[in-house]
Amino acid sequence: MDIMEKAKELGTMIGSSDEMVSYKKWEESLERDHRARAILREYQSLQTEMLRAAQEDTDKSILDEIKRRLLDKFDEVNECEITRNFIDSKDKLDRLIKKVNDVLVYSISGEESCSPHGCGSCSGCE
Repeated sequence: MDIMEKAKELGTMIGSSDEMVSYKKWEESLERDHRARAILREYQSLQTEMLRAAQEDTDKSILDEIKRRLLDKFDEVNECEITRNFIDSKDKLDRLIKKVNDVLVYSISGEESCSPHGCGSCSGCE
């Protein structure tokens, strides 16, 4: 049994999974829709702005304003079918890949990568 052959087989299986097919579909839809791309780009920009402001101990009133704008943009992301489904499909694909990685870690080390009780019970996610 060749490890690289198994890795390629696993990659092929992930590549043809429902999660990947759905992600690719919505990614292509996002690429074709200028408005959806703009909404998502603005949302990501506001997320970055919020993180930067929080790290820099920005005044609470400014943080509240950024948060309000971020929540408004989040509503806009969810109102747009393409952005909503793109984010949802990416989340599902990310969860599949994490589960696969967890199985690999368990198979190699004999230890689960995360407790079913959440990250507070281990130091693996921190």
